[in-house]
Amino acid sequence: MNSLYDLLGISKTADSRTIKTAFKKKALHYHPDKNNGNLEKEEIFKKINTAYQILSDPKSRANYDLSIATRTILYSSSVPTENKNPYKYHSKSRHFRAYATPEIDYEANRKSTLYAFGFVFIIALLVVSIVNMRNAYNEKIFFERLEERKSIFYQATAFYADGKLDATLSKLNELKGYILPYEKEMELFENNIYTELVAQVTQHHKDNSHHKALAHFNLLEKYTPFNEIKLLDWQAQAYRATLQGAAAIQSLEKILLLGHRTVYTYVELAEIYDQLMKDSETALIYYEKANTYAQKYYEGLYGKAYAVLIKNADLPESHYRLYNGLAKTYLKTNNPIQALKVNKWNIKVWPKKGEAHLVNAKAHLLLKASRSACEEYLIASEKGIRTENIFCN
Repeated sequence: MNSLYDLLGISKTADSRTIKTAFKKKALHYHPDKNNGNLEKEEIFKKINTAYQILSDPKSRANYDLSIATRTILYSSSVPTENKNPYKYHSKSRHFRAYATPEIDYEANRKSTLYAFGFVFIIALLVVSIVNMRNAYNEKIFFERLEERKSIFYQATAFYADGKLDATLSKLNELKGYILPYEKEMELFENNIYTELVAQVTQHHKDNSHHKALAHFNLLEKYTPFNEIKLLDWQAQAYRATLQGAAAIQSLEKILLLGHRTVYTYVELAEIYDQLMKDSETALIYYEKANTYAQKYYEGLYGKAYAVLIKNADLPESHYRLYNGLAKTYLKTNNPIQALKVNKWNIKVWPKKGEAHLVNAKAHLLLKASRSACEEYLIASEKGIRTENIFCN
């Protein structure tokens, strides 16, 4: 089978300019537009085009040259030299008869040498033939795989044109997750698909179109590593909004596994366990972890004296959710005293909020302190909390 260099009619040492010139010359000769639909010449044109794509790229050319390299086997022969030393021993005192020099059969030696050379030549010929056959086979497989990859790519573009995003990504996945150096068009197409997918997810998140967002999240999760913190958080919010608590927990736990541990993430987990999974005990564990991270945040912001210096305007909204939720969960787990302690902090930092006073009223009621319960309820009412009065008789 001809090599790529043979297809272009150039030597293996040809420079890039020579390659380009040869390609243009061949392309003009075999181009389909000039051959009235001649299928044989069209096939040659495709091979010429592929040869140019590979040989014009230094890296792919080097890989190709390596694949067709053959070993040169050198053989050496030796010619026996004539031993000119006679087997004689000379002595001054006594003479011995010299050994007779054995006759050398030069004709037999010549034939043996010729047989040996012929045998080596045949072996070398066989080796070279096998290597050439292997290279031809490898080149054939190479072209077949190249055509197969192109077919997959064209099918993917057709699916994309029909709006079948899942089928498009599935086809691209058949390219085995790598793009060859001369497949830039495929690489650009694949990158554009993922960029568009993330853009659609972003828009659905902004529009609170949770079901549409989840459909796109599922595609990202199926065909990409999907380890971007922002996207995982949006996915958890979409699952939570559609009441899929277990799935939301899985997304948030992946965020923690990636090493992104924040007050917000722990509060989200605590609220999902409390509100969707109805598991106050587990919710309390995550609220307390969030509290640990919050205290570290306060020390980093204000120093050890954060309890005196802290201002609610400097705190994210998740911190109010943390302490309000923590107090309520202590109450749910039958720990009213701890709930009252947490609410001292709530009332100090967020004095205008009335929820802490309502929780205090419920805690005092559990502790049989009806008067304190009524007082806290009245304060909560003044701050806009509306609920049934079970505190003041």
